[in-house]
Amino acid sequence: MVECCIAEDKELCFLYSSKLLELIMKKYTYAILVILDKYGKMRFNEIQRKIKGLTQRTLSIRLKELEKAKLVKREVDSSEPIKVYYSITTEGKAVKNALQILISLINLLDNNKDAYLC
Repeated sequence: MVECCIAEDKELCFLYSSKLLELIMKKYTYAILVILDKYGKMRFNEIQRKIKGLTQRTLSIRLKELEKAKLVKREVDSSEPIKVYYSITTEGKAVKNALQILISLINLLDNNKDAYLC
């Protein structure tokens, strides 16, 4: 563990998970969170259809990562046929909103927009 870099006010320091930060910055994480926030509960193929270039494999991996991080919730409807739904959690909404605020701030400071966040 790395020591806090603030000399006299160590209570201002806090630990964070680098794994969660890496997940947030992975391709399609933001897109998945935004889609689930807008449309609510969705099935796997519905999510995939909404995001260009997203493969089944990548979506499967990303959803498992997001579920493990408690940003997305997986629900199984046991009626016949069995259906699986994904939805954004409160924590997932907070992460999505924080990313949008950061992007808005970056856009205010730099008018040279050259990429979309996916």
